[in-house]
Amino acid sequence: MSNDSEDPQPGRSLRSRLSRNLSWTFASQLFISIAAVVTLFITARALGPAGLGILALVESFVRIVDLILRLEPWQAVIRYAIQAQHRGDTAAFLRLIKLSVLIDAAGGVLAGVVCMILAPFVAPLIGLPEGRGEEYIWLMAAGLFFSFRPTAIAVLRIFDRFDRLAWVDIISALVRLLLTVVAWLAGLGIWAFLVILLVQSLMDGLLAFAVALQELRKRGHHGALAAQGLAALRENPGFLRFLWNSNFNVILRQSANRFDVLALGVMMSPAAVGIYQLGKRVMNRLTKLAGPLRQTVYPELARLWDKGKIHKFNRLVLIFSGSMLLLQLVIAVPFMLNMESVIALLFGPAFAGAGPVMNILLTSAIIFASGVVLNPALLAMGKDRMLVRVTMLSTLLFALSFVPFVHLWGVKGAAASNLIFNLSWTIGCMLAFRRTRRG
Repeated sequence: MSNDSEDPQPGRSLRSRLSRNLSWTFASQLFISIAAVVTLFITARALGPAGLGILALVESFVRIVDLILRLEPWQAVIRYAIQAQHRGDTAAFLRLIKLSVLIDAAGGVLAGVVCMILAPFVAPLIGLPEGRGEEYIWLMAAGLFFSFRPTAIAVLRIFDRFDRLAWVDIISALVRLLLTVVAWLAGLGIWAFLVILLVQSLMDGLLAFAVALQELRKRGHHGALAAQGLAALRENPGFLRFLWNSNFNVILRQSANRFDVLALGVMMSPAAVGIYQLGKRVMNRLTKLAGPLRQTVYPELARLWDKGKIHKFNRLVLIFSGSMLLLQLVIAVPFMLNMESVIALLFGPAFAGAGPVMNILLTSAIIFASGVVLNPALLAMGKDRMLVRVTMLSTLLFALSFVPFVHLWGVKGAAASNLIFNLSWTIGCMLAFRRTRRG
């Protein structure tokens, strides 16, 4: 394999690569977060709490089915492709990329078909309008058939092209924002906003994949799509286990993050779901700011651990955990102290009283973001099973607390259950990392 493939930036130090990649990914996430908040502001104004709740229910159901049935291969591909690079085995590298494409294609078809079959049964159960709810789901599910983003993520991160991935995400967020403005000014209803979600889904699934294929060709790898992908399973006997464990952890985490919306739809009105979704969206934007760290640091942690540079590995994790906690506090605390005024100004009187819900969810986001680097750290250390156990325990605590908390405190109870999940997950990951580091 060429030097480019073996070391994406051979002239750069670890610090230089991290600084470059973090600057790109953080800048893009900052722009995307601002665009997403503006998009949320316009959508909330256009649809009100009930309309926003319907939009949240449709998106949550489709995302949950996709999450459960489509395993994302990018973490496993990065881990084993980096090993193939170190061996100088170009053919094995390309077979892993083709395997990733096959996994994406099969998972997307399975998730899309199941979504469409279940739609008529699930729509009335979660509180969607009778006769229209299943049609909303069918429209959103169409985007699942074209999602090759995980393969694109693997390729672009292996080759250290975080800048190209950042531009794809910026373009997608900007297109959604512009379409949302058009729909609002034209006075369009829920169908228009569902179409906008579909357009963004298609862009996320296909644009990044096209850029990744171009990057492969640029690096001289022209046979990725013609490679024997299934042969990579025989060459990497731990691949399927790592694929399952890394995804099972995400499935548990993200299912809790999606199922709460659906469960609230069963227990309360779409308007209540809309208020909760408002808080969740803002919380998610805060945690997304931690995304650049997780995305950038994982390939570097995998390289450090693979080369046995344990001291640098530990130091990197500790520095980034402390920095992320400080950053989250600086961003969130001023808003938390004036939350009701901020909500009234941005989203209007229809969302009055959402302040306590928002503050609980922001606290949850700060706790999660401070420990987010522990996820890629444990995966890089080969402790995927330990990570799964931590996430299973956190999910169990979330499930046991959700229904009684909602009965006691309504939407605030759902937010408190989310806080318990993130707090227990972060503490569990800290203990697992500490135990492994000492061992």
